[in-house]
Amino acid sequence: MQIPELKYYQSDLEKVFQKLISGWNELTEFYNTEIKFDYDNPSDRLAYIDIGDISKFIVEKKKSGQTENFEQFFENVEEIMNHGDHYVQELIVIGFFEGIQNIGGSEIDYYRSFDKWLKNKSLKSWRELIDYWEKKDWKKTADSEKIFNKKKS
Repeated sequence: MQIPELKYYQSDLEKVFQKLISGWNELTEFYNTEIKFDYDNPSDRLAYIDIGDISKFIVEKKKSGQTENFEQFFENVEEIMNHGDHYVQELIVIGFFEGIQNIGGSEIDYYRSFDKWLKNKSLKSWRELIDYWEKKDWKKTADSEKIFNKKKS
């Protein structure tokens, strides 16, 4: 199995954010006016705060049904997940994904409502994050419980 080439590094987080927002004008404008800051020293950046603001933006779009840019956006997320170093991948999972899940909660049904946009590695990480906090209980639905109970009888 070939290891994907790394393109996104902790040492160049601005490149990560630029990829994340690319292809979505409104998000780019939000990023440039509300998030981006020209740090004298790039290591001073508070990346988890910045990615949390993007999580809030995504949750607001989901709640208002404005999801027409989600396909491209989550393709960008997948690209970063596939070609990011360990720190960058954790930034996406712990900062961005967990941010969405915590901010949106049951209002957006984060368990499954993002499945149609999340790609392979992102979807796997999304579900593993839920499993970590909620164990396997979140996968139980009323229908799955009926099937399970029927098999037990």
